[in-house]
Amino acid sequence: MKRKRHHNYQRPRQAPGSERSYLAYQLDVPAPATSRGELVRLLRGGEDTYLELKVRFSNVEKLTAEIIALANTAGGAIIFGVNDQLRIEGVEDPESVEEQLRDLCATQIQPPVFPYVNKVAFDSGRRIVVLEIDASSRPHRTLDDRFYVREGAIKRETSREELSQIYNEKYQARFEQVPVFQANLEDDIDESLFWSYVRGVNPGYWGEATKGFPTDAVLRDMGLAVKFGDELLPTMGSLLLFGRNDRVAHLLPRADLLLTRYSGNDTRAPIIERVHLRGNLLRLFDGAHHFIRQYVDLWDARPSRKVRENGASVPQDAKASETPDEFLPGRANYQRSAVLEALTNALVHRDWGGHDRQARLNIYDDSLEFINPTQQLELPIISLRYGITAPPNPRLKAIFTNQHYGATVVQGGISMLFAETINFVRRAPEGPSITNNEFRLKLHGLR
Repeated sequence: MKRKRHHNYQRPRQAPGSERSYLAYQLDVPAPATSRGELVRLLRGGEDTYLELKVRFSNVEKLTAEIIALANTAGGAIIFGVNDQLRIEGVEDPESVEEQLRDLCATQIQPPVFPYVNKVAFDSGRRIVVLEIDASSRPHRTLDDRFYVREGAIKRETSREELSQIYNEKYQARFEQVPVFQANLEDDIDESLFWSYVRGVNPGYWGEATKGFPTDAVLRDMGLAVKFGDELLPTMGSLLLFGRNDRVAHLLPRADLLLTRYSGNDTRAPIIERVHLRGNLLRLFDGAHHFIRQYVDLWDARPSRKVRENGASVPQDAKASETPDEFLPGRANYQRSAVLEALTNALVHRDWGGHDRQARLNIYDDSLEFINPTQQLELPIISLRYGITAPPNPRLKAIFTNQHYGATVVQGGISMLFAETINFVRRAPEGPSITNNEFRLKLHGLR
């Protein structure tokens, strides 16, 4: 039975119109069966970038590398039961071969490969097994962290540049996983900050029995280091979270935040002060928090008009949660949790792969504006108001929002931010919106 074509997925193949490219396309998408005629015509071209031929299932280590190479290049197929002279010899037990292939793809490859396995019988009684692989989840690696790609009919280990390119091609939700080849763990990771976090989330686990501080092993377990050859390289995520500030500024020049206080209500007003922060996320957060507190008052509860007009009238016995971080008459007032959430959102969900755009925080007389590079969302941006989230940097978020990391963050997301702001200032924030790949959110102050 002829395979049904699917038009929503297609890997680059040979030029359209050739018999081989048409048949290769037929193998692109899992379907109920592949005809014998299609396979015979496909085999005429022999091995290439997308096709590997095997007489039998053997040498698991070599086969694992072959599967990874296909998955890391552009996908393709491995056919078992065909020799180098393109003669169909068949396999003795196709069902056993299929079971072994599925087990190999699930247990010997990281992340696992989910192939389509097809068994085809010929009039001679011989049967072959076709393993089809796509490249949608690359990069894949062996259990000992070896990456392979395919060049023609040959597999080889990736170069640094190829590996970096593959990581960069992934959906930007995973940009935090890109290895930084110019960095090293010994010189560029702030071990004091790192181990303060690790001991906090693992109380009692790192006792006297542990010899030394295995920073490299723990970073690798956390998915914040990538092994390349004999080296263990820090990722973008590990540097953003735990990098030494001077080294982060040097290695990741876009790990920054531009803070500006305008004397007016828009960017056309004169600038009172501008600060350019560089460094890891904790430094950016703390520096921005300090800058905000210089120019506005943060409250947990809405202050009375009398308190807002005259700072001296704040009751002597007022609870700490009812008084701002700093208080001067005439300054704009903001709900503390909403501001902290907006700042966290701007740092954690930022598109760190955007080299041509800068994260900014603008303070006006009557509002705070948060602007950060972003990718287009899968759902309409209004989905954030309903609590739907798909964090582009899940590892950054998990660690940054953990109490043991050190940042004074809150929980609740955009929906909490809106609820607290409306209750505090009786006015909804402007946004969020995405314009020119920038996420914008403006909080109005209470005066």
